[in-house]
Amino acid sequence: MTTTAAERFHFADFTLDNYRRLLRLARQNYTFRGFTDFRKDERFVLWRHDADLSMHAARNLARLEAEEGVTATYFLQLHSDFYNLLEYEVTECVREIVARGHHLGLHFDSHYYGITSEGQLQEHLLREKDVLEAFFAQGVRVFSFHKPTPLTMNCKAWEYAGLINTYAEYFQTHVGYCSDSNGYWRHRRLEDVLHEARDPRLQVLTHGGCWTRRVTSPRERVMRCIGGRAAKVLAQYEATVREFGREIPDWP
Repeated sequence: MTTTAAERFHFADFTLDNYRRLLRLARQNYTFRGFTDFRKDERFVLWRHDADLSMHAARNLARLEAEEGVTATYFLQLHSDFYNLLEYEVTECVREIVARGHHLGLHFDSHYYGITSEGQLQEHLLREKDVLEAFFAQGVRVFSFHKPTPLTMNCKAWEYAGLINTYAEYFQTHVGYCSDSNGYWRHRRLEDVLHEARDPRLQVLTHGGCWTRRVTSPRERVMRCIGGRAAKVLAQYEATVREFGREIPDWP
């Protein structure tokens, strides 16, 4: 029997209501921990977000998690094509995430620097860590790679530049993994992983832009983030022009 894309990629999984349900399911079998306070002898889950598409969407998940009494780590990217951490509204999103008890990490883009060896990581990681800590007045103790490559997947030391590496040997070997990268379950479906609870230790990676109020496709979710940002930029521009009593001439 032929299955649809919606069935094959579980479009219906990615709603905010289902996200809340998954948090509750995870809490039944795991203790939520951060990357600096887990114990290797307990059944823990490291709930992590790589903020790739939208800090506004990330904030929505942070609010929901806080309501459910759990904390997560939000990895911020300095070179995102989708948001600018120095924009006022985006900055406020991050500050609210922190205020709700969540942790910040660095989402590091090795492609930006053209990194070709493990030895090149130290300098760039330190620089970006310092930027995040200075701007948000929060300690940053952990990083994740953006768009991992064979090179970065083989960077398996526990720490680089004093930052815990989410792709360290320990996490790759001894901790189960589940990710919604690109808006679908790339390896295992989180619903199944949490129900079976076979992993004694688990790292869950989600992306805020992948979760919406209604059922949508992965492509629609990306377009929603792009369209929402474009509409907001235009509205802000028009408001500024009108504030100064000016016009925006256009074709008739």
